[in-house]
Amino acid sequence: MSKFTRRTVLAPGLMLGLVPGAAFAHDDKHAIIHLMKSMFDTPDNPLIVDPVVVVGDNAIAGWVQWEKGGRALLWRVDGQWQIRLCSGDGLKDPKLLENANIRAADVKTLIAELAVAEAALDPAVIARFSSFEGTMVIEPGTGHQGHNHGTTTSQ
Repeated sequence: MSKFTRRTVLAPGLMLGLVPGAAFAHDDKHAIIHLMKSMFDTPDNPLIVDPVVVVGDNAIAGWVQWEKGGRALLWRVDGQWQIRLCSGDGLKDPKLLENANIRAADVKTLIAELAVAEAALDPAVIARFSSFEGTMVIEPGTGHQGHNHGTTTSQ
């Protein structure tokens, strides 16, 4: 008689990508990319969104559009992702994230996962993320105009 452990049951699912948490994380990343592209992508100026890190109902996504770039802080409200603000290196600052009412444990995880995800990227891409000056609040429901009509504060 074979003995089943949690590892025995989960291992095949991990190899096939069938563990529920992994599937939800992929769905969240896809939804975030779709949201950001629907708001800011244009045929002559495509938006590239990568990496996306999700922790609970909060996420940080790096983006590049032409020679510009930055990071977006998102949150899930009533099951839908919304952009809260855009910034550069400010979104790696625990104080900014905690001031956005993100739990300290989630802040630590977001920053750690972002560091790992960004470590795999070209340094030129990271420089574009860092080039975003200040912090821009994106009002719910704004489209591409959110870039022009958000509230900008200095870091």
